[in-house]
Amino acid sequence: MHAEFDGQTVAVDDFGTLVHHLAGVHPSRYRQLISGIEAVVWRDVETITEQAVALRFVVLADRLYDKDVPILASGVPFDKLFTEEMMTGGYMKKYFRAVSRLTALAREGQNHEPA
Repeated sequence: MHAEFDGQTVAVDDFGTLVHHLAGVHPSRYRQLISGIEAVVWRDVETITEQAVALRFVVLADRLYDKDVPILASGVPFDKLFTEEMMTGGYMKKYFRAVSRLTALAREGQNHEPA
């Protein structure tokens, strides 16, 4: 994982720590949470297995996408972020949208060009 983000504010987090932190922040505050962040780096991304955690992460993905924040990530690819059951269940459209948006932001992070 390498990209140049000279002079930018970059949030670097272990994925498990990030997911744990999100549990204590109401999703309506995610805009404030990422305020001033110009790029993110997530280490050791894992498949999310709990529905409540997954839905919170969808909100974060939406907020990052709205701000066009590039992502660099290690671990599982974003198309494996949610379980197969989630990807075929009642919230599948939300999960597919999140995967699409996160993938676009990761592509931007790798190329470091606006999406």
